[in-house]
Amino acid sequence: MIIAIYSHMTKSFLLLIALIGCLSLHGQTLDVIFQNKAATSLNSVTLYPDTSFTKHSDIQYKAGELFEIIGTSHHEHEDAAQNQKFKWYQVKTQTGATGWIYGDGLAVMLPDAHVEPSLRNFHKKRYGFNNGFEKAVLWVAAMEGRDNFHEQDYLNPLYKEFYLVLTNDQGRSVQVNYAGESAMGKSNLKLFQFYDVSGDKIPELIFQKSIHPTGMDFENRSLEIYSFQAGTLLQVFKERMTLNFTDKLPSPSLFKFIEIDGPLIRVEYIDYVSCSNYSLPLDKGTVNNSRERCMEFATCTYKWDERIKSYFKLYEESRSAPIAGIKQSGILLKEKPELRTKRSGLIKRSDQLQVIKHNDAFVFRDGKKLVDNHLLVRLPSGKTGYVLADKIGFVNTEHAALLHAYYSNTPIHKSKWKSSQKFLKIVSDPNASVYTK
Repeated sequence: MIIAIYSHMTKSFLLLIALIGCLSLHGQTLDVIFQNKAATSLNSVTLYPDTSFTKHSDIQYKAGELFEIIGTSHHEHEDAAQNQKFKWYQVKTQTGATGWIYGDGLAVMLPDAHVEPSLRNFHKKRYGFNNGFEKAVLWVAAMEGRDNFHEQDYLNPLYKEFYLVLTNDQGRSVQVNYAGESAMGKSNLKLFQFYDVSGDKIPELIFQKSIHPTGMDFENRSLEIYSFQAGTLLQVFKERMTLNFTDKLPSPSLFKFIEIDGPLIRVEYIDYVSCSNYSLPLDKGTVNNSRERCMEFATCTYKWDERIKSYFKLYEESRSAPIAGIKQSGILLKEKPELRTKRSGLIKRSDQLQVIKHNDAFVFRDGKKLVDNHLLVRLPSGKTGYVLADKIGFVNTEHAALLHAYYSNTPIHKSKWKSSQKFLKIVSDPNASVYTK
C-alpha cells in the first residue's frame, strides 16, 4: 500500500513538473518577441545550413512559424529567380535547431525606434481572441529587400512589406500586410483599430490603407476589416474608398464616407460618373465628355451576419440626384454653362434643387487662369438650367462642406485637390484602442 501511494505521488509530481516545464516553454516562446528577436514565416520556408541555395535541405516550416533571430548576412543576396535581393537570417527554431532562412519568406520584428509612434501603443502588447489565440501578443514586423533591376545596388529601389503579427503562446502566428514600398508605389496605414462588430467580445481588426502609385499624384484608399476565425485572420469586408473623375484624376468628392456603428456599415458618396453611364431618369441635356460628369448620390448599408461570420448587404445600393439649395437670393437660372448667356428664371430661396450634372471650363479673368464650375439643376417645377456651382450648397450629405470648399476655390489641376476631412467614422467605445494619422 505504501508503495502504491508512493507511486501515485511520483506520477503526480512528474505531471506537475511536466506542466511547469510546458508553461515555462510557452513563456520562453514569447520571450523572443519581448527581446526584439522575433521573426515569423510568411509562407513555407526552408532551413539551410549556410547562406546559399547550393546545399540541399529538406527541413521546412509552414507559414506562421516563430523563429528567434540570432544573426544576419552582411550583404543582400539574389533570390533564385534573380528578380530581388534579400538578406539571409540565421535563426533558432522553437525546438532549438539553428540554420539560415532566406529573407523573402520572413517578416522580421522591427526595432522599437522604427515602429511608427502611434503603433507603439499596440506593439508587444497582449490581446485575447479565440481558437488557440486566447493569449496572444501583437507585434510589428517587416520583410525588407530590393528589386534587382540594376547591377549597382544603390540604383535598385527598396522593396518592403510591413505586417501586424499576432502570436499565441504556442508560437503560432498570423499576420496582415498593412503597408509597403516597391518600384510600383508606396502604401501606408492611415488607421488601425480593434473593434468588436458582433458583440461577442472578440475584436475585429479595422485597417484604412492608402496607396500611392509611382509617378502619379493620386491616392487609392481602401477600408479592410479582418475577423479572427478558426485560428486565422479572414478578410470579411473591403471597400475601395477612392472616387474618380477620370481614371487618373480624383473626383471633387475625393473619397466615400463610411460609418461603422456596431454591426452596421453605412457607405455614402456623391459619384461623378460619365454621363453615358448616368442611371437616373433626368434630362442631362447635350453632353461635353471632356468637361462634364453627371452626379449621383449613392448609399449602401452592410450588416454583420453572425451565422456566416461576415458582412452582407442589408440594403442594396440606391442612387438619386444630390439635393442642394441656393445660398442667397437673386440667383438666376442659365440656359448654358457660361457667364454671358440667357437667363431663364429666378430660383427661389425655398426651392429644393436636384443636381444633375457638373461642368467645368478654364477661363482667364484679370490675367489669371481660373476654373469656372457650373451645375445643371432641376427646379421643383421641372425646369432645368445651369447655375454657378459656388452659389449653391449641398444638403443631406457628408460631402457638403467638402464640395463647398472645392467649388469656392477650385484648383487648376484636379490632381492637386486635397482635404483634411475625415471620411471614416467609427462609433465606438471612447476607451477603445485606436491608431490614426
